[in-house]
Amino acid sequence: MTAPSAIKTSAPDRSDFAQLTVQTWLEALPSPAVVLDGDMVLVAANGRAEDMLQSYPASVVGAIVNGPFRSIADRVRRIAGIETQAWFEHPLGGTWYYVTAYPVQARADGPVLQVVIATDITRQKHAEFEIRESEARLEEATRIAQLGTYKVYWDTEAVQWSPHMYVLHGLSPDSFVHTPDSYREIVHPEDRDLHERYRRNQLEGKALHGAEYRIIRKDGTMRWLRLDGRVLFDADGEPYASFGTCQDVTEGKQREQELKHLLRRNTILYEALDASPIGVAVLTTDGPRPEVFYVNAEFERLTGHKASSLAKRSIGALRAEDQSGVAGGEWDKVNLALQTSRAGAFELTCVRRDGTTFLGQLEVAPVRDHPGREATVFVLNLRDITIDRQRAEQLLQSQKMEALGQLSGGVAHEINNLLQPVLALSDLGQDIADTDPVKVRKYFEVIASSGRKARDVVRQVLTFARRDAPQLAAYPITALVEDALRLLQSGLPPEIKLMQQIEAGEAEALVNPTQVSQVVLNLVKNAADAMDGKGTVSVRLRSIDLDAAPAGALALAPGRWIELQVADAGCGMDAYTLSRVFEPFFTTKLAGKGTGLGLSVVYSIVVGWGGMLKLESEVDQGTTAMVYIPAAHSDAS
Repeated sequence: MTAPSAIKTSAPDRSDFAQLTVQTWLEALPSPAVVLDGDMVLVAANGRAEDMLQSYPASVVGAIVNGPFRSIADRVRRIAGIETQAWFEHPLGGTWYYVTAYPVQARADGPVLQVVIATDITRQKHAEFEIRESEARLEEATRIAQLGTYKVYWDTEAVQWSPHMYVLHGLSPDSFVHTPDSYREIVHPEDRDLHERYRRNQLEGKALHGAEYRIIRKDGTMRWLRLDGRVLFDADGEPYASFGTCQDVTEGKQREQELKHLLRRNTILYEALDASPIGVAVLTTDGPRPEVFYVNAEFERLTGHKASSLAKRSIGALRAEDQSGVAGGEWDKVNLALQTSRAGAFELTCVRRDGTTFLGQLEVAPVRDHPGREATVFVLNLRDITIDRQRAEQLLQSQKMEALGQLSGGVAHEINNLLQPVLALSDLGQDIADTDPVKVRKYFEVIASSGRKARDVVRQVLTFARRDAPQLAAYPITALVEDALRLLQSGLPPEIKLMQQIEAGEAEALVNPTQVSQVVLNLVKNAADAMDGKGTVSVRLRSIDLDAAPAGALALAPGRWIELQVADAGCGMDAYTLSRVFEPFFTTKLAGKGTGLGLSVVYSIVVGWGGMLKLESEVDQGTTAMVYIPAAHSDAS
C-alpha cells in the first residue's frame, strides 16, 4: 500500500474575495436581508427574505418593496433616513425581529443604498417577557404582602432595592442614594450596631432569619423592619451575593406589645383576685347549665371547693340538702337572678365541702358585653358573715342595755324627785293631823299631784317601750284634735295664743283616741315652752294626697294622709339638737323643767299608727312639727 498523498491547500487570494458579489454575501447571512435604494426599490435580497417579501426575491428585484419588509423599511426611513445607521426591535405578526440598517455605497459618486437585516428574536423576546412578567408578579406579590426585596453584592457592597423597599422606608428612588452611611442615618440610633452586624453577616455569606430592627422615617415615625436573607449562586455554583426580603412588622410588634401588656394586666388581675379578702367566683350560663370556671383563693378557703369540684353541681354544691324555709327561698332568688341577668345580694346558709355550714352573703353581678343584652357571665362575691352577725347581735344587745340603763336612770331620777314631797309631807302630816287639818289637806294635794305626775312618767315610759298595744280604729280625726285642744287651752300660759286651722272635715284616721290627745298635748306644750310662754302656736289639720316622690321622701306609701302641723316662732334648734330630739330623756331644758320623753313618746305613737313625724327647725326662727296619720279606707292605710 502506498501512503496517501498529502492534501495541499493554498492561501486565499484577495482577488478571490474581491470577486464575491453582493448576492453571494447576502445569501451567506443567517437572517432575511434586502438592499434598497432611496425610492424603496428592491436592489437585491437573499433567499431567506422570501416570506417577508411574499414573493420570490429574483422576481421582485427592481420593484418597490412590499410585504412585511415594507413596514420595516418605512420605520427605518422614519428613524434614520437612508444615509444613517439604525437598529431596533420590531414586532410583526406575532414575530419579533431585531432590525439592523446601515448605508452602503458601491462607488464614491454612486447612489447610497441601504442594507436592512431582520433577525428573528421571538424566542429571546418571549423569554424576556417571561422574566419581566415573573418580576412583575413578584413585585406585585411583595407589594400585596408588604414585602420589599433587596440584593447585596459582596464584591462591591452595592445594594439593589425593589420599588417597594423605598415605600417601606418612606423614601424616593430619585432622592435617596443607598450607601452604608446614608442608610445608617435612617436606622434607629439604638439599633445601628445591631443592623451593622446584620449587614456584615450578609457580606460574609451568612443567612438571615427574622432579623429585626427599627428605622425612623423622614416624617418622624418609627417603624419595625424584619429581614430574611439567603445566599445567591452564579451559573458555576459560586456564591456572589445575598438576596432577601424586608417586611414592615410594626403593627405586629404593637400587637405583640399589647398582648404582653394584656397578659401582664391579666396576671395582675388574677393576683389581685387571689389576694382579695372576699371570695370571688366567675360563672357562665352559656352552656346547658351554669358552670363555674374560676374561683379565687378566698373562695376556696371559705367553701373548700375549687372550680373543678364545682363542675357537676355548680354553686348548687353550696346549698345544704335539707335546707328549706326562708334560706331556701333565698337560694331560689339566686337562681332567678342568674336566669334573668339581674344583680342582687343574698344572705344564705352555705355548706362547705366538708359538710360544715356558715352564714354567707352572696352578691351576684352580671357582666354584660352589650347594654340591654342578657348576661352569660356572672361574678359572684361571697363573704362569711357569721361572726359579723354575732357581733351585730352583741352590739344590738349592748345598745339595748345602754338604752335601758339610760331609761332606768331617767325614770329613777324623775320618780325619786316626785317621791320626796310624798315621803316628807306624809311624815309632816302625821304630826299635825289633829292640830292643823287645813295644812294637812294641802299636803295631801301635793302628795296627790306628785303621785299623778309619777303615774304619767310611768305611762310615758310604757308608751315609749310599747309594752302596751292600744287598739287602732277609724275615728273622726277633727273631733279628736278639737277636743284635745279644748282641754289643753286652760293649761297653757296666759300669754300663749292658740291659732287653729282645722280643714280635715269628716276625714277618719286609724288612731287610738287617748294617743291622739297625748300627741297634741306634747307637741303644743313643746311649742309653748320653746317661746318661753309668750307667742302664737299654730295648729293645722288637713287631708292631703301624697304622690310617689314626696311619699318616698317620708318613707310612706303614696295615697291619702292626714297631716297635723304644730308650728311656733320660738328659739328653734340647730342640726345637732334636731338629730337627737327623738332620743329618750334628751332635753335642752333646765333640770326639773322636762323629762325628755315627750317627743320620744310622740314618735313612738305615730310610728305605731303606721305614720311619720317630721321636724323642720332653724335657730331663732322656730320649729314646725308635721305628723302624717294614715287616713282610713285609703291605699296608704
